[in-house]
Amino acid sequence: MSQPLTADIASLVDLVKSNPSMEASFRALVVLLGTAPDSSVIVAALGRLDPGACPSPELREQAAALLDKADSPQLAALWRPAVATNTNVVPLHGEAPKPQGPSIGFDDIGGLEDVKRQVRRKIINPFRDKRALFEKFKRKAGGGVLMYGPTGCGKTMLARALATECNASFQDVRAADILDQYVGNAEKRIAGLFEETRRSRPAVLFFDEVEALAQRRQYDSSRGVNTVVSALLTEMDGFAGDNEGMLFLGATNVPWSLDAAFRRPGRFDRTIFVPPPDRVAREFILKGALEGRPVAKDLDVEALVGKTGGFSGADLGALIETAVDYAIEESRSDDEIEPISNAHFREAFREVRSTVGEWLGQARNFAEYANGDGTYDELAEFLKKYAK
Repeated sequence: MSQPLTADIASLVDLVKSNPSMEASFRALVVLLGTAPDSSVIVAALGRLDPGACPSPELREQAAALLDKADSPQLAALWRPAVATNTNVVPLHGEAPKPQGPSIGFDDIGGLEDVKRQVRRKIINPFRDKRALFEKFKRKAGGGVLMYGPTGCGKTMLARALATECNASFQDVRAADILDQYVGNAEKRIAGLFEETRRSRPAVLFFDEVEALAQRRQYDSSRGVNTVVSALLTEMDGFAGDNEGMLFLGATNVPWSLDAAFRRPGRFDRTIFVPPPDRVAREFILKGALEGRPVAKDLDVEALVGKTGGFSGADLGALIETAVDYAIEESRSDDEIEPISNAHFREAFREVRSTVGEWLGQARNFAEYANGDGTYDELAEFLKKYAK
């Protein structure tokens, strides 16, 4: 008889299955499977997932190694990447790779003007521009903000730009850096993380794909997962130290999967919807990505903007890179370059589709039937416009 999946593993499997681009969730699943009490748990969990949907060769190799240990060579072969990949250059998140080098600010991000306005009012003003005024009103700088929306729409980039705008240090937190197979280690890491961040205030503590750490506890029977959630909540409440000058910023594609306790005052009590780029933002992104590349004189960027309604920023990036690949394929040499043309984009559109539609379909149910407290008002407003 096969070993049944524990609730914590089953919930992570469901998260990965419904959102295969969420690498943090998969990393957390791999950590938990490393502590599985029976080989059948590993086989059952990974057997429910599509190896081809996993975006990281590194993670596929780790899954294959677990299946080798579980004496399941045929399933391991399905998971193992065909070609070894340099894991030093694999993006750590399902969205577009994080920008390296110089820091970025709001001016570097296309669109999201309404989001930026909310961020300035809710975050930047108390942190920087009106700090003295906030002190007079005894309004503390800090707290928590949860950004949610489809994958690839700029939540991670917005978080980095926010830290720059606030002149604050930036600490990126991933589930894989916290979770551990040994009881108590995750809690120690959380305490150490907050202690380190308090020493570098003002600071932004960014939890990308926060649902991997903050899942609803009623789905879990494992004491390990419950104590991680409790430890995180305790630190956010400041019981172990003063959290003045610390901003907790969370990003998620599935806000409805978070434990309700994380939405209380002082935690992620403010919510911001990060939508796909609108027409103006898509033009900004497309022109910025094409700048400096060999482009045909008659390339119709306006037509591209019109055809990419519902595309995320990451989708637009994939579209351009695919068109570039076709241009490179037609170029004979460095001296005989075929510039990127409308024809190349026509080919690219056959391969690249919007990844946002499926998310919006799922989100619509929560905006319509689980919005009693107004959490999803911004999403509901966007869906009305999107449906037109």
